[in-house]
Amino acid sequence: MNSSPKIAITMGDPTGIGPEVVLRACEALASEALHLIVVGDPNHLETVATKLQLPTPREILECGYVEPALEPGRPRAIDGRIALQCIITAADLAASGDSAALVTAPVSKHVIAVTEPSFKGHTEFLASRAEVSNPLMVFAGIRPAVALLTTHLPLVTAVASVQRPAIVGALARLDEGWQRWFGNRPCIGVAGLNPHAGELGLLGCEDDTEVRPAVVEARREGADVHGPFPADSVFRHQNIDVILALYHDQGTIMAKRAPEVSVNTTFGLPYPRTSPDHGVAYDIAGKGIADAGAMIAAVRLAAKMAANR
Repeated sequence: MNSSPKIAITMGDPTGIGPEVVLRACEALASEALHLIVVGDPNHLETVATKLQLPTPREILECGYVEPALEPGRPRAIDGRIALQCIITAADLAASGDSAALVTAPVSKHVIAVTEPSFKGHTEFLASRAEVSNPLMVFAGIRPAVALLTTHLPLVTAVASVQRPAIVGALARLDEGWQRWFGNRPCIGVAGLNPHAGELGLLGCEDDTEVRPAVVEARREGADVHGPFPADSVFRHQNIDVILALYHDQGTIMAKRAPEVSVNTTFGLPYPRTSPDHGVAYDIAGKGIADAGAMIAAVRLAAKMAANR
């Protein structure tokens, strides 16, 4: 293994806190054995660094041009195009092997969708570019970690997607991806869909007709998986490494309430990809008060995963 893995880091939305947390992370990680490549507009990054009295990154791969008229917290369509361009450039570095991993800074789905209507988020976009049909969003760095059966879907659509074949497939990808990137077979707990995991059918039948049979099938295929457990207490099981949540907010609430810093990662891609578990925070952009802890954790986890690439 290369003692200094190359990690490509996108600048994120130039009007959000992305540039700030990237710069702060680069400064904090300067003494670690990492080769960080920031993908973005060098002039904009230097402007932000000067304002915050931070050093500029050692290596910046020029991508996009941020117009000087930029106002922090007030995104324009051009800023969404730049953010997307940085994602594409950095993802191509990771896919080609020119970087060992990809770390993405926060972007606004809405702003990017103005010019790229199909954009639903990093997970779906990167999977499409890599021709991966069923990516798995996993919040790692916390115990238990949290994986999502469905991601950015309306709740009514997400609930309708809770079907045995989808759950079996997600459990297989979670088991395989965890072993690939983290080096051990995980103990997986599955959250129930209904209150009290259905209470034996009293509060809904899906846990008995879809979820439980999927758990049994996944166990037959070799996964160490248990459940369904009531979603409001599954995280209390001390032996569980990772929870499969059945819809977005069921899982992200668990992840965001964890005492540790959670990191968003994507299983199914041919390269490691991580991201801080927070958004663009337009309300504090440009104020110099953004916390880079999640970005630092994302870079470190990407480096750890890169060791198993």
